[in-house]
Amino acid sequence: MIPDGDTALGMSRESAIQWSLLALVALADWAWMVSAGFRIDSEYFQGFGCIFLLILISLFYFYTGRDQRIVGFAHFGALLFSLYGSMILLNYLAVTTDAPLVDDTFDAIDKSLGLDWVSWTQWVTAHSAIRWGLFIAYSSLPLQVFFCYFYNAHSRADWRNSELWWLTFISLMATIVISAMIPATNPYVYYGLQGTDHFLHMQHFLGLRDGTIHVMKHVNDEGLIQLPSFHTILAIILTYNLRHNRWLFAIAVVLNITMILACPSEGSHYFVDLIAGAVVAAATIWGVRRLGRQFAWGSQPEIVAQPVFILHTIVKVPR
Repeated sequence: MIPDGDTALGMSRESAIQWSLLALVALADWAWMVSAGFRIDSEYFQGFGCIFLLILISLFYFYTGRDQRIVGFAHFGALLFSLYGSMILLNYLAVTTDAPLVDDTFDAIDKSLGLDWVSWTQWVTAHSAIRWGLFIAYSSLPLQVFFCYFYNAHSRADWRNSELWWLTFISLMATIVISAMIPATNPYVYYGLQGTDHFLHMQHFLGLRDGTIHVMKHVNDEGLIQLPSFHTILAIILTYNLRHNRWLFAIAVVLNITMILACPSEGSHYFVDLIAGAVVAAATIWGVRRLGRQFAWGSQPEIVAQPVFILHTIVKVPR
């Protein structure tokens, strides 16, 4: 987060930087797609419509002054959807670099640490109640993201939503770069327990690598990242984001430890993926906290959400 204050366009410097970064990512996506012969399906425009609607809601409630919480809720929603939309495209495009697969290396690291993925997964599979619990925890990630987003906006703690955005943006950029340089399939396929046709994300992964997929369909987006585990990263970040409420923090600790334990069997991750995810999450939190101290973010009890960058150049209403 950046110290609040108005830019020449009348919005916060932080919002301007966030939207500018997203614009740069979107521009990189577009340039890469054009040069590589990719295009997005019309389904993506549904997402654009949702973002545009949130922007309009944010502007309406900002200029009418009815409820600042709705301004923050809508504005951060637009930022978050834009972040994930642009990053999903970047993740898909990064797979097309077709770097050599390193499953052998991940397997060797796991075994050197005394971690046996096959034995763990077989044990989980043999205990249906445990696997069901792990599946629920693993599937809770979207709900957790929405809960933090809603809770922070409702409690007028927009600065925590902004912190969540920065942590997600930085860690996701790092994750995409790392996964593009050292890609892997997944343990179920590597150990011969399942075929590639059993996993939709593997079909996309292989199709992007061999050049048979050239259309990005929003409704079929799949996570293609093996290492580091982004579920592990978000589990740590979301728990950290709830640190100001001891009860919610305690619940998040239990739920997200369970979610991390679910990553090998439910998320098809090597154990080293989890370790790498924890390292990326810790490094990102450390970096954001260090920058926060430099810019005195903690001295601001709240950061009031401002109108978004794109439309403010068109709608200029005196404040």
